[in-house]
Amino acid sequence: MTIKLTDIFTKDNVDKLFKVEKNYFKHFDKDHLEFIEDSIKKANFCCDLAYAKATFTCPLCGNEDYRPVSCKSKFCSSCGKLYAEKWALKLSKDLIDKKHRHIIFTMPDILWNYPIAKRQALAVLSNHINQLFKNWFKKHKIKYYGLIVAIHTFGRDSSFNTHFHVIVSLGGFKENFSWKKLEYFEPNFFNNSWKHLVLKTIKSLYPKCTETKKRISECYKMDFFVNLKGETLKTDNKSLQYIGRYLMRPAIAEYRITDYDNKSVTFWYIDTKTKEKMTLTLSVIEFMKRLVLHIHPKNFKAIRRYGFYARNIIPYLKFKLNSLKRQFLFHKKLLSWAERLKIEFEKLKLICPNCNIQMELSEFRHKKYGVYSYK
Repeated sequence: MTIKLTDIFTKDNVDKLFKVEKNYFKHFDKDHLEFIEDSIKKANFCCDLAYAKATFTCPLCGNEDYRPVSCKSKFCSSCGKLYAEKWALKLSKDLIDKKHRHIIFTMPDILWNYPIAKRQALAVLSNHINQLFKNWFKKHKIKYYGLIVAIHTFGRDSSFNTHFHVIVSLGGFKENFSWKKLEYFEPNFFNNSWKHLVLKTIKSLYPKCTETKKRISECYKMDFFVNLKGETLKTDNKSLQYIGRYLMRPAIAEYRITDYDNKSVTFWYIDTKTKEKMTLTLSVIEFMKRLVLHIHPKNFKAIRRYGFYARNIIPYLKFKLNSLKRQFLFHKKLLSWAERLKIEFEKLKLICPNCNIQMELSEFRHKKYGVYSYK
């Protein structure tokens, strides 16, 4: 029997978590902490008819039927999986029909925890990665390149492990918009520059911390690994699912949880160095703490686009990109949440057992958002 996260993240356990770890969470921004609690609550009530439901009514006899509403939270195992699939599908449509490479930027483990309470560090480091590629492409007479940086914060054992998944085009457009290939990235240039930028960022966030200064001094002697050889990506959906499944879901898959006795949680993972299966047992509080640390503040952008994958680009560049896409994207009007719900639930096509005709969405009821009736 699968042990679900909702079995562990009960209201009592969550209240206990924030009480026991009160001093730790006091370093969090108030809005961030509220969003963490809201994300957990959403996941716990996912598809719970008592919390939210859509009502369908037969237009002839008035017979009613109900359907649950999913939470759409990345902290929810089922919704996170669906979100990852949608993200991979959308990205496969966005990428132009040119070679791309998947590269990983890492940092020493003694620096992993620094962005926990100051998530702006992750955004700053993402921008630094873009600047590195911008300088490299400029050096090779390429003005427009494509770059997507995905911020990833957890390792195989669900602990906080700051690193960045990067998708970069192997080439770009020159000043005259002709395409130029570029498949080589100088290791010394990227490794040394990355080290300098990471340490500079951490130092600026904690300027008066003696322990931080000591760690920074130690890090100058360490390697900041950047996997520049990476993996060449295809522009199809399957080649992007690996990245998506690790970015858009909770920090642990439920099938890896093997035991829970109200006091401790046992789960397994594959060690990245030895490739062996490891088993780890943590107290309930420590286990929950590990997972909630990966919930970013509301509206935090874990996926950042640069170069010609940025949202705002010049019209002619957009035209050049469209000519290189396998599939064209059509711009859709931004719908309200009520309109989106109507479209989503109309796909169900519920049939009235009495009249044998399609039932219509008549009401959406939510404990937080209230009641919305459809004519």
